This record gives sequence, C-alpha cells and structure tokens, in this order.
Amino acid sequence: MAPPPGRLPDPRSAGGDFGSHHNQQHETNFSDSAYHKQKRQKTSSGNAKTNTSYQNPPKRWSYILQDIPGVVLRTLNDINKGYVARVLAVAGVVIGTSYGIYHVFLVPWQERKPLARRWYLFCPRVPITLLEKNREEGSQMIVYRFALPHSYDYAGYEPVSSVRMYSGCVRQLSSLTRWYTPISHPRERGFIEFAIKDCDPGRMSGRLRYLERGDVVYLGRWMKEFHYKPNKTPEIGLICSTSGASVALQLMNIIARNPEDRTKLSLLYCHCTAGNIPFKTTYFDPFQAQNPDRIVVRYNVLTMGTKSHPGLVLHENLFVGNLDPSTLQAALPPPRSFVRPDLMSGTDVPGSTLETYRANILVCGPQTMLNYLCGRVNPIFNFTYWQGGFWRYGGFMKDMGYKRQQVYKFGTSTHIFAVH
Repeated sequence: MAPPPGRLPDPRSAGGDFGSHHNQQHETNFSDSAYHKQKRQKTSSGNAKTNTSYQNPPKRWSYILQDIPGVVLRTLNDINKGYVARVLAVAGVVIGTSYGIYHVFLVPWQERKPLARRWYLFCPRVPITLLEKNREEGSQMIVYRFALPHSYDYAGYEPVSSVRMYSGCVRQLSSLTRWYTPISHPRERGFIEFAIKDCDPGRMSGRLRYLERGDVVYLGRWMKEFHYKPNKTPEIGLICSTSGASVALQLMNIIARNPEDRTKLSLLYCHCTAGNIPFKTTYFDPFQAQNPDRIVVRYNVLTMGTKSHPGLVLHENLFVGNLDPSTLQAALPPPRSFVRPDLMSGTDVPGSTLETYRANILVCGPQTMLNYLCGRVNPIFNFTYWQGGFWRYGGFMKDMGYKRQQVYKFGTSTHIFAVH
C-alpha cells in the first residue's frame, strides 16, 4: 500500500533489516536504555508513594479510640477466636476486680487489726525493724527487740502463741523461716520481743546474729499452741530447757500483768551450769519477787560450776543432775491435787469425797529431752504439730501418774529437716 501523498515513509516499518538492527541496538545499549529505564521506575515508584501518603493520611488517635468498641465487639463475636476472647475477658475482669478489692479494702481492713488476728492469706507479711539486741550474760540466748510498722500496732496474740518469722535477704543470704515465741506482752504497742538461742551451726540464728540496728525481718502467720485461760486451773507446771525459755517468759508476763488471775505457775528451768543461768536476774527473779504466791522458779543444772548465783539453795530451788522423777516431784504440781487441802487436816472427811483437779504440765525442750520425759511430738508439714495418740505418750511422767490429757508438749525443733 502506498503512503499518502506528502508524507515520508516510516523507516522503522520499511524493511526487516532496518527494524532488526534498531531493536538489537536498543537491547544492547545499556547506557542509553537500561539505565534510564531503572531511573524512570524509581521516579514512578516515588511518585506513587507520595500520592498514596497524600491520599491516605494517618488516622488520629481519637478516630482509633472510636474504633476500639467496634473492634472488640467484632473480636468477641468472631466464629474462630470469639470463645477464647470471651474467656480471657471474663478472667481479666475477675482478676482485676479481685486485685482492686484486695488492695483497696482487705489490706487496710486487716492492717487495722492486731498482728495475731489478721488473715495471713489476705494480708502481706509484717515488716519489723530491729531496735536492739542484748545477749544474756554467759549464755547463747539473745533478746531481740523489734519495732512494729506503726506505734499503735500490737501483737494481740492469745497465750501461748508462736509466729512465723522470715529472715529476708540478710547479708545477701537466702530467706529462711522459723517459728518463734514472743516474750513481750500481747498488749505492748509499737514493739515486740523474742528470746532466741544463738546456736552454732544454726541457719536461722546465724542470719539473725548479723542483724544490725535498722535491719528488717518479716512476720507471717500466727499459731496458737497451748490454750491458756486465766483461773481455768489452779496450777500449771512448766519444764523448759534453755531454748524453751520463751514459753516461760510469755506465760510469766501474762500472769504477772493480770492481778485477777490466781493461777500458780511452777517453773523448772533446765540449764547446763549453775554459774550462768540466763534470764535469772533479768526476768525470773523480778517476776518471782513481784508475785511470790503465783510464780515459783526452780532450776535443774547438770553441774554446779565454779560459782553459782546467789539465792540458790540445793534441794530447795536448785537440783543437780539429769532430770528424774524425784526432781519433778519436788518442783512440779502432783498429778492430782485437792481443791481444798485444808479440809483434810483435823477432820474425818474421807479424801475420796473431796473435789480434786489435775494441773496442766507443759514441756518445752529438744526432742531428746521430750523423748524420755513424755514422748515426742510429730510435725505436720512444718505447718503445725500433733501431740500424738495414746501410743505416743510415754516416759517417766506417765509412770508418775500424769495423764496424757494434762501434759502438753511444745514443738521445739520439729522442723521436718531438723536433726532430732
């Protein structure tokens, strides 16, 4: 077909040789073709991004917040993940509400109560700060005085009770826990005292030994052990070793502060020598001097030593040697006593018709001491301890006529990992 008049023919469509030569030159010339093609592609992609960002500007936070209810509703109603989302939502609401109630209502309500009457599951551990510590002269017993969190706080325990103490990270050591019996009165406000033996080796006592003024330990739950009530029984006998003196000091403090309590406490305190008896001059003698008709203290030692404390009379308030039935008979209430012993003298009233009572006998000491006195106690997962059945009661206290119901054994050294 001939070209229109007045128009030159197109050389690209003239012949095959000219077109093929031009295409080959176009494909092989990099500087003129590929470079400019790549440059055009970069320019076009940049323009596309600019146009997209201009057409779709970022949403404002107000718009995003407005979309949240719709997104949540679509997620909860989703067929695949709606069930899991609803379960997580309910769990989150329950946990959040419980956490808020715990910190807003339960914790302040529990902190207004005495320490021993708080629910330890719903109340954090109580931090107590060391004020001072005094070692009893010539012994391993140390009296620790701690400050309570507030000046109006007080222990408020019912005798005889113990509390679980947490050492915290003392000297970058791991935290340990042990049960200790406070010796201060439950109504004392602002502080609490403990009498703890500094035994070596001792994991907990070793941590407490390094405590300095201002260091903090923690108190956990309380455990009521022997249920003592004023005037419930006319007499109470107590046998304790050096480490078990805290039970005696707590009972003495309770009885001495209550002038209406006519209960008589007979204490037999066991120590190694008569020269350095801990708590004698600081606690035992003042309590006995202030309450001569209600508190009587006698001592049993293994050896007399080079010198003894003044006021100790052999076979009267001091006994030497291992514990035996004769020492217990002289120092403790008998297994059975008359309520009115004066009716027995000068009358013909038979003793079988008179009213009698059985005094409570408390024993606090190491397991080796309990073993031949009245039998050992059994720990229950370091949570509490069990007095044991009738088959667990033995020793020469049983042979002397003391019933199992009137003998109470404290759980000193009943930790499941302790060496008995």
